[in-house]
Amino acid sequence: MVRRVVSRDGTRIAVAEAGDRTAPTLVCVHGYPDDRSVWDDVVSLLARRFHVVAYDVRGAGESDVPARRQDYALDRLAEDLEAVLAAVSPGRPAHLLAHDWGSIQSWHAVTSGALRGRIASFTSISGPSLDHAGHWFRGKLRRPPGWLPALRQLVHSTYILFFRIPVVPELGWRSGAGHRVLAKLSGSGAGRPAVADAVHGLELYRANIGARLSRPEPREAEIPVQVLAPLGDPYVTPPLQTEVGRWAPRLWVRRLPGGHWIPRERPDVIARCAAELVELAEGGPETRSLRRARSAGFGAHLVVVTGASRFALAAVAAFEAAGAEVVTAAAPEDAEQFAKEIRERHGVPDVVVDGHGAGRAFAGQMAEQGEGGAVVLHDPAEAAHLRTRFPGITAVVADDGPPERAAKKVLRALAP
Repeated sequence: MVRRVVSRDGTRIAVAEAGDRTAPTLVCVHGYPDDRSVWDDVVSLLARRFHVVAYDVRGAGESDVPARRQDYALDRLAEDLEAVLAAVSPGRPAHLLAHDWGSIQSWHAVTSGALRGRIASFTSISGPSLDHAGHWFRGKLRRPPGWLPALRQLVHSTYILFFRIPVVPELGWRSGAGHRVLAKLSGSGAGRPAVADAVHGLELYRANIGARLSRPEPREAEIPVQVLAPLGDPYVTPPLQTEVGRWAPRLWVRRLPGGHWIPRERPDVIARCAAELVELAEGGPETRSLRRARSAGFGAHLVVVTGASRFALAAVAAFEAAGAEVVTAAAPEDAEQFAKEIRERHGVPDVVVDGHGAGRAFAGQMAEQGEGGAVVLHDPAEAAHLRTRFPGITAVVADDGPPERAAKKVLRALAP
């Protein structure tokens, strides 16, 4: 059932709820040019454990369409979220899960004093704070080493300039050209957004981008923040999303294989990652994957090393020195059974140093989990096979030189 919540300026926001209302509330905020349906598969998974809310942002789906550009300003969007929170979780702080422009506006809300105490945690996907982005660009452009990542992001952001041109983007969406370009850049994960949503949502770019990037404010998030950064996002590069420790001191970062529309492509991964932060914020234990997400280097990484060759022993020493949890084992007779037993006892490994044929079994586990991973091999042909079969998994070929040097080179290649 969908109900309408009235925001401070009278805009009616369409809100859908699922799950047990006595459970912790998780509010999902969609981006552009989507509506709340982008969360459907994620909601169906999370509603088994939480009270899950998804709403259409103003100008999209079943919510009202404001008449003026200034009504799409971030402050108005934060007021919409405030109204939704008051309606769906009046007596208890709620958690946020947001994507794209939903994430941009949620960053604005969680760094605003107006909602202090109303939000318990925030998981962000493919959408930075515009103020943080403004500071990020300024910092990168001050020194030559930062120019390349800044330039790379500017190339990824050229569509924003197009969206700020009057009339032409609207014609592009209405003619069908916008859908064709979107499908080419993002594949099937983007879906086919409604033309009206795509046209109305252009005002988000026109009302907010220029002022925020040119005059960024120092905005800090006091709550736990998790950033899920898809490595294949054609619009938002990982550094722009993840280099926010200055503004979010309680920060967890996961770099995920996948594209911009990862909520549709891997709803299982998004649901699991979001649930882990919600449960932590509600007083539960910190999972190993969350510990890894806040650790520097190889801290909290699980590394499996098979065999007892000189290189294997050097790899054990190198990974342990780097802070990893290392599990060693003799050469397995049954690779599939060995991988299954490791998963049951320790979880899915982050790195496998494999000289005995178990790499494929572990790569399959890593791909299923959806958080990346690496397999270290000596056979270039097998490494090429793994890269082809499991695109999100890193396959590294170890050198045949001195074992200690080869192990250190592997760590440099896999450095988080």
